[in-house]
Amino acid sequence: MRRDPIPMNDMRADPRPDADKPSAVQRVVDLVLGRIRSGEYAPGQMIVAQDLMSELGLSKAPVREGIHVLVGEGVMELLTNRSARIRKLSPDDLRDFVEVWEAVGGVNVRLGAERAKTRADRQQIEQALKGIQRTGQTRAPYEFFMAVAQLHQTLAEISGNSYILGIISRAHFAHFHRHIERMFPGPYWNRHLDAFQKVGEAVLAGDGELAERLYRRHLRWVREKL
Repeated sequence: MRRDPIPMNDMRADPRPDADKPSAVQRVVDLVLGRIRSGEYAPGQMIVAQDLMSELGLSKAPVREGIHVLVGEGVMELLTNRSARIRKLSPDDLRDFVEVWEAVGGVNVRLGAERAKTRADRQQIEQALKGIQRTGQTRAPYEFFMAVAQLHQTLAEISGNSYILGIISRAHFAHFHRHIERMFPGPYWNRHLDAFQKVGEAVLAGDGELAERLYRRHLRWVREKL
């Protein structure tokens, strides 16, 4: 039997009015991560589930599930009395993070350098690099690290490597940076800015091998300082 075609406006309409809205669990996750980024939640800070329930207008189940998601991703930890807090990373945790990111970040800058082919690609990279150098004026450590994270995000998007993009989305740099900002750049501002200046020059020159080598050398120095 012949069927009439579905009108285009009906094809575009989503029968679920809340299809684009984050789930209740995701709202909890986003709130906690956002407050870590803003500095409102500090490492070691206790998080009261009842407060999140009241603020978000949610029941206990999605709040507890959201907390468990963040526990699984290393951002929060559960205590013996069933309370929760923002996880405080140990010196070993910080070194382990840098050790892994030396490898992943090194590959990321190499691929970004090799796959940046268009003028728009170069402009995005240049903008990210300028963001890093601008922090040398404000001398705000957290701003520096988030500018570096933006560079990695930009390079990963240009390279199109889905695995690196996935790692970045789950790395929760803000949580890590809230720990390391107490130590770096510290007295090493010029060394950090100089290192990223050289990495950036190699990336813009399309020399991926040099960019990776310079980046990994700098991260090894950071790990030694930790």
